[in-house]
Amino acid sequence: MAATMRWMRIRPTSKVARGHESAPVRVFSARNLRTAAVLFCVALLTLLALQLLIGINPVGQTLAPHFVFQAESFLHGRWDVSMPPGTTDTAVVHGKVYILYPPFPALLLMPFVAIFGRGMSDVLFTTIIASANLPLLYLLFEQARANGWSRRPAREHAYLSILLYFGSINLWLSLGGCMWFTGQVVAFSCTALSLLLAFRRRFGWSALLLGGAFLSRATLVMGIPLLVYLAWDDAGADPRFRRFLRSVMTLRPDWHRVPWHRLAPALGPLAAAGAFSLLRNFVMFGSPLESGYGIVLRQQYPAAKFGAFSLRYVPTNILASFFTFPRIEFAGPQDLHPTIDMLNHGIAVSMFVTTPLFLFLLWRNSRTHWLRAMLWITLGLLLLVILPFHEAGWYQFGARYLYDGYPYAFLVLVLNEMPLLVGAGRFAHIDWRITALGLLGIVINLIGAWEFWFGVTFHM
Repeated sequence: MAATMRWMRIRPTSKVARGHESAPVRVFSARNLRTAAVLFCVALLTLLALQLLIGINPVGQTLAPHFVFQAESFLHGRWDVSMPPGTTDTAVVHGKVYILYPPFPALLLMPFVAIFGRGMSDVLFTTIIASANLPLLYLLFEQARANGWSRRPAREHAYLSILLYFGSINLWLSLGGCMWFTGQVVAFSCTALSLLLAFRRRFGWSALLLGGAFLSRATLVMGIPLLVYLAWDDAGADPRFRRFLRSVMTLRPDWHRVPWHRLAPALGPLAAAGAFSLLRNFVMFGSPLESGYGIVLRQQYPAAKFGAFSLRYVPTNILASFFTFPRIEFAGPQDLHPTIDMLNHGIAVSMFVTTPLFLFLLWRNSRTHWLRAMLWITLGLLLLVILPFHEAGWYQFGARYLYDGYPYAFLVLVLNEMPLLVGAGRFAHIDWRITALGLLGIVINLIGAWEFWFGVTFHM
């Protein structure tokens, strides 16, 4: 590792601001905003081009526009939707049809549905939100550098953002709309924005965005401990959390040093989001603790005999998420052109196959990094609620339920000490391993997106 670090050349970075009087680090410089604008255009034009090539109407509506119907119901002061009973992932309660999934994407759609009506394109809505996620990643990485957590120059952050955005399941999730994928894309945006604002020490706004992520994907409630840590330590400017832990380990917790003035603005919006979710459950399903999954399983998925969550599902979900591969089928021993099913019948494909750069998550680091440790804890907490779920995300390319943790995993990659920029000055170049794995990921995801949306398998 020491030898590796010797040939790495990294640009010096600003130090973390110390003390409460320090101004928030300014990341929205003219250069960064220009780069972000270019990245947005790159993402938008690429997604639109792929949609036209695959045959997706960029301004059309999918067969699962549930959030459009939910937005229309909200505009009329109702929770139930005007969809036929038995529609996928809806529950019928007292003769009324309710959507299973949390409502934040529908809230965002309300002004557009008010203008364009029920024919509003959920494809275009998803595409625009998804296009913003590429510059969001870049700005998030740049903020990590400004806070002293990343030692990589801006061009590395831009390069990594592109490789991770197009070289992961983010690509196919961003293309075709549909309720499930729209919810995940919106949740990604909210999570990335929440992290960016927390790094900028805007903890109240960060909590509001994390609440939006939670009200898009309930699993993202597991992001709360990381936000609390960032607020406690003032995003690294006032590291009280470690001192508090030491006092707890000596059995004399120092409650007087808890920064309630920073924690309260963060916890308030989160409590409001939790209360709103409980109220929604009560109004729609008759109990604050009934999210609708139990009802939908009884009505539409009776094969799930052990309920929505059970430890019995964990082994198969581990296999599906981490140890599955594209299916290669031979017609016989002399078949020189086997069929390659990139979707593995839509069950799942390992996250290490769909995002080869995730192999660098296993990179050994020479020093402890508290933020990196908290990011790993967040990923572990997400797995605790994802792996016991009754399915892995079928029908899909990749393990899409793990996508909820991708903003945190992408940050871990940036904070890791893996080599990227080799050499110095104008002779510096990108490490070939990063480029090779990143480009491989882009190719795999282009093929997977084509097969998922176009329905064509490949032959060698």
